[in-house]
Amino acid sequence: MTSDNSASTRPTYRAGEDFKLDTMDIVVAVLLGVVQAVIEIVGLLGFLERTVWATGPVGFAIYAFYNGTTWILFYAGSYLRKRAMVPLLAVAVTALVRWFAGDPDGPILMFYGLFPAALGSLVFVLMRWRGGRVLFALGVAVTSVANQIALFIGQGGFQLADGATWALVSMSIAAFGGMLWGLAAWYLGRGLERAGVPAVDSPPALSAERSAHA
Repeated sequence: MTSDNSASTRPTYRAGEDFKLDTMDIVVAVLLGVVQAVIEIVGLLGFLERTVWATGPVGFAIYAFYNGTTWILFYAGSYLRKRAMVPLLAVAVTALVRWFAGDPDGPILMFYGLFPAALGSLVFVLMRWRGGRVLFALGVAVTSVANQIALFIGQGGFQLADGATWALVSMSIAAFGGMLWGLAAWYLGRGLERAGVPAVDSPPALSAERSAHA
């Protein structure tokens, strides 16, 4: 009898809720997106990336490892707001700010950002927010690998990485680095929550209650 009652009260996952945003979700995602954009602009990330790529396959391997660092803030937002949609909005804001700030990649930045973020968010949907730190490690790992794929598509193929072998090596490195940066995102989100940044306790997609959305 007890097990039947607990099963009946177990939250049912509703994927649609992961792609709705309330006002605070939007505020957090936009702020994180702007902060990330400022970091990338001030840090001359576009110039740094091209300099690294110009070194050939070793450069792409180096980029593969650190590209996951650019996703830490976005997934910290997911930790805070417990919605898979948050990184998508945050990365779109970052891309728009960089675009209008004169980044030479222009509108293709949206592809570089949204394609990886969509695949990373899909991990959260498929795993239904189970796994804690492991969930974030896997989510950012997938995002980092997709980031490499987006780069190869945007740059015209594997030739800049000196062929498919080095491209696959760089993707493996991206997966490993992404796991580390995913853990960093989880801990950053936890730290921000303890510092008073607005956060929710459990994913709304698992909540039995419905709420109004912006």
